[in-house]
Amino acid sequence: MTDKTRNAGNLKLLGGRLCLDFINTLDWRGTETPVEFLNTYPDLLAWSRHVGICTPSETRRMTEMAKGCQAEARRVCKRAVALRETIYRIFVAINQNKNPAPKDLAEFNQYLSGALKASQIIRAKDGYSWNTAGDKARLDWVLNPVIRSAADVLVSDDTKNIKACADPACGWLFLDSSRNKRRRWCDMQDCGNRAKASRFYRKKIRQG
Repeated sequence: MTDKTRNAGNLKLLGGRLCLDFINTLDWRGTETPVEFLNTYPDLLAWSRHVGICTPSETRRMTEMAKGCQAEARRVCKRAVALRETIYRIFVAINQNKNPAPKDLAEFNQYLSGALKASQIIRAKDGYSWNTAGDKARLDWVLNPVIRSAADVLVSDDTKNIKACADPACGWLFLDSSRNKRRRWCDMQDCGNRAKASRFYRKKIRQG
């Protein structure tokens, strides 16, 4: 079930929003042996580089920074996983037409408060835009764009189109932007084909 070649730096980006791709750094949530892709701070950096939060030079610089403060790097990685699980619980509740737990919203708002303090409006090519990075001398600045992404999704109409992969073992979330809003799988070539093969096998068994 586990592809040994997959890592934080080459995961498929199928969520449709940065925060959903961040949630999908834990695979096979519905099994007894989920696969964690954010085990270390270098994993977090690899993912951040993969999704475009960090440039190659920033990744190299932060890798060197982390070597000099390994305890802080471990703390940031732990914080990243806690953030991921908080926004996962919030979006799953919304997907199930439930209200997110007040505790989860309170925790997310704490993350958001810190990210907003680090954010600025800056001049852009065609006007103005948010700079959510904050202080790049801090190891945890890479989380700020993820937090902002989750906040943007939560206050938008996108929430009604957040879905969980139809494979209960998978656990990945995605934004259904299909025309008829009938997308079922995180990836038709992966979970979709596996389900199709499973249905074919069961049918053959029944037919003897």
